[in-house]
Amino acid sequence: MGIKYKSVVQGLDAFVIKPQNYQRTEAYKAFVKADALRLTNHFRESIKHYLSALMLDRNNYRVYKGLGISYKAEKDYDKAVKYLEQARAMSYFSPDIHYELGLCYMLTGQFCDAIKCFHHTISLDRNNLNAQVQLGVAHECIEEYDMAILIYHTIIENNPSYMSAYNHLSALYMNIGDFKAAGNVFSQLLKINPAFNKAYLGLAICFDKMSHKTRALHYYKMFLDKKPHSHHGEKIRRRIDKLTRQKEASAESRALAIVND
Repeated sequence: MGIKYKSVVQGLDAFVIKPQNYQRTEAYKAFVKADALRLTNHFRESIKHYLSALMLDRNNYRVYKGLGISYKAEKDYDKAVKYLEQARAMSYFSPDIHYELGLCYMLTGQFCDAIKCFHHTISLDRNNLNAQVQLGVAHECIEEYDMAILIYHTIIENNPSYMSAYNHLSALYMNIGDFKAAGNVFSQLLKINPAFNKAYLGLAICFDKMSHKTRALHYYKMFLDKKPHSHHGEKIRRRIDKLTRQKEASAESRALAIVND
């Protein structure tokens, strides 16, 4: 009759010759499960499986990388940095490790270390636009605004359809009070993507800050036409009413001045 097995899997397993590195095979299974959990945003659960994989095999840099990313997602930045630094030591030429470590340094306020990481990322992968943008943000954080502006302009020049660079550049110009330059960036944005409605609001604010009431009103109204249910809507309508009254008062004052002359 032969030997009976409870399942097909059990039957097949009985005939499989276990390799000498069977422990590492189990480690790989734990790593794959951990990665699957992390990629579906189950970070806390993934950590347990990464640690199980590490107990069996400490030579897989991807386990350290995955652990670091999961700890970052759980906001345990000290552990995230620890494991990502170990991953980097094991696989120095992996650009994604430098990038993830740079993000951790950003989150912990270590901006100069972040800048080094993003430079390494870009040197290894010149197509990583996220790293280029984050490099600009890091320079902003240490108030090196000219360097950040140069980085954003370079990204736009080489990748004219990459929206994120326009967003960061326009926000930086607005933060430093250069509303004319910010307005130019918003105009560029609309040429590339006319459906990017926030650019109309950006233009309105820029013209408002420069006391160009007519043009500010024009773009505020354009924004509301395109986004009538925006959560900014009530505030914008109040601003439109105020600017309209100011325009009318100004026109009345000019008329009286002419009459008095």
